[in-house]
Amino acid sequence: MNRRAFAAAFAATGALAYLIAMVVVGALPEQKQLVKFEAKGVMKLQPELISRVELQRGTETAILKRTSGGWIKEDGSAVPAELGARISMGVQFMNTAGPLRTMDTPEIQGSNPRDFGLEPPRVRFKLFQDSQAVLGARFGAHNIEDTAQYMALEGQPELYLMSRFVGQEWEAVAAGVFKRPPVSAAPSRP
Repeated sequence: MNRRAFAAAFAATGALAYLIAMVVVGALPEQKQLVKFEAKGVMKLQPELISRVELQRGTETAILKRTSGGWIKEDGSAVPAELGARISMGVQFMNTAGPLRTMDTPEIQGSNPRDFGLEPPRVRFKLFQDSQAVLGARFGAHNIEDTAQYMALEGQPELYLMSRFVGQEWEAVAAGVFKRPPVSAAPSRP
């Protein structure tokens, strides 16, 4: 047997031994160049554990419940699959999309929630795990650049600037649930 054939056979045997060891140990080699995903959203609970959403836009309210077959309305009627996917995506964004900026109490002291389009809000919702309230949020006006949106959380004095796509998802959910766009949108912050 020549040296090349011997080297190839040795390399193949080594690779096979490595794969068998990985199967036995049950671990794949860690890829150091890849960044591990870390949820940076305002909700720490896993999105799939949210079982109920209370949604409000203006004077309209709706309760949406997650079932094994998808989302349903409080009266038991099914939510269309596309709208159900948007509800799930909105919930997921609360877990994964972190604030672009957090404005603490001293920074917003003396300002009026109306200045940020939060009174009245464009949309308000509360997320529940079973009967336990997990998170309540209000989305207001867009920033001057129209790239972000103001958000306030129930029970927290801070004000958040979120990527606009997060609030847009919740506004789309409200439009789908209430079957029409809002009567009047809150003005953008000057």
